[in-house]
Amino acid sequence: MRPRPVSSEEAEALFAGFPRFPRLALAVSGGPDSLALMHLAARWRDARRESPELIVLTVDHGLRAGSRDEALMVGRAADAAGLPHAVLTWTHDGVGTSLQARARAARYDLMAAYAHAHDLPALVTAHHLDDQAETFLMRLKRGSGVDGLSAIPEQGDWAGLTLLRPLLEMRKERLVATVEEAGLPFVTDPSNADARFERGRLRGAMEALGALGLTAEAIALSARRLRRARAALDAASGDFLARHAETSAAGYAAIDLAALADAPEEIALRALSRLMAMVGGGADPVRLAKLETLLAALIAEPDTAHTLARCRIAPKGGRLFIVREMRKEGLPVLDLRPGEGALWDNRFHIELGTGAGMAVTVRALGDAGLQDLRQREALPPVPRIAARTLPACWQGETLLGLPDFGQALTFEAAPSLRHEGGLDCRATFLRGAI
Repeated sequence: MRPRPVSSEEAEALFAGFPRFPRLALAVSGGPDSLALMHLAARWRDARRESPELIVLTVDHGLRAGSRDEALMVGRAADAAGLPHAVLTWTHDGVGTSLQARARAARYDLMAAYAHAHDLPALVTAHHLDDQAETFLMRLKRGSGVDGLSAIPEQGDWAGLTLLRPLLEMRKERLVATVEEAGLPFVTDPSNADARFERGRLRGAMEALGALGLTAEAIALSARRLRRARAALDAASGDFLARHAETSAAGYAAIDLAALADAPEEIALRALSRLMAMVGGGADPVRLAKLETLLAALIAEPDTAHTLARCRIAPKGGRLFIVREMRKEGLPVLDLRPGEGALWDNRFHIELGTGAGMAVTVRALGDAGLQDLRQREALPPVPRIAARTLPACWQGETLLGLPDFGQALTFEAAPSLRHEGGLDCRATFLRGAI
């Protein structure tokens, strides 16, 4: 039977959550899945009196010849649909190992940065039911637990953005039928069927698995039921964190070490994972095997510090402090002009006020900045290992001061750029809610 295109009535149900956002970014690569998303969203918007503003984002990854032409093709289709379009370019000197993982992280980093700079609170992707089944099988192969086998959630968050995936119950073949009916040209990424990549090998095996009854629908049903179990475990770990942990607007967290050691192992692992995701700002959750090793080490040697997932995990005074790791290559550097806002280190939104009299460079406070503040007798009231990774505003090697972190964190003695020379700078920790 020929697959049916997605109807307007189905799209209305799929996009029921869109109106709660004033503006939405659509991630569109040029493949049939994301072009179907764009086409359906534009048609849905046109049928409504009021709808969110939609903008299309395409990442030119530069990994194969023609990637720029593919991005421009999306731009033409977006223009025909009446949607604004932006091409984001991934600049790199070639990618060696973990090609697909690095490309995925780069895409999300670029889109998150654009969204923060343009006041876009949510990003919509075209993940579908076949993606869901493939993700489940890949994680099953790695021995994943409940979280991994829950596969792709309908809604998530990344770097302060809400991620929406409205097509997760839709088969890919129906999305292809949708763009074909609309007469939209699309491209097929050859890596999708490349046996060098795990996902490509799985796609080649899906027909054989389906003959055994392991259809995409059956696998996705298991993932959906595991997400229900995951939600219950998340609620329990959230209650545990509310009683025994705290997060700071300065971008670090602390948890009672004895309570962590006494908790059921699954709850303790989830608590650690959530705190490290908040503090580290990484794209992906920590692998379960690494979390299990870390928890065992913390219990066996409670006085030993560890590093994992861009975090330093250090015990002190009966508590476990989780802070951003200061790596040898340092933390990101960001240039801001008055009136601009941007994402820094996937953890903070930095905004320089329109009344600022100068541009600033945002980089980590570091040891040099701490020494400067020590000489001014203006050290911030946070642990030193956390203070080193605070965003600070500089001109060259001159420390101008720290941004204003809001009422949640007042650096009474430290110089704040809200008060110095008319310069107005604010920092918001994006992952501070337990």
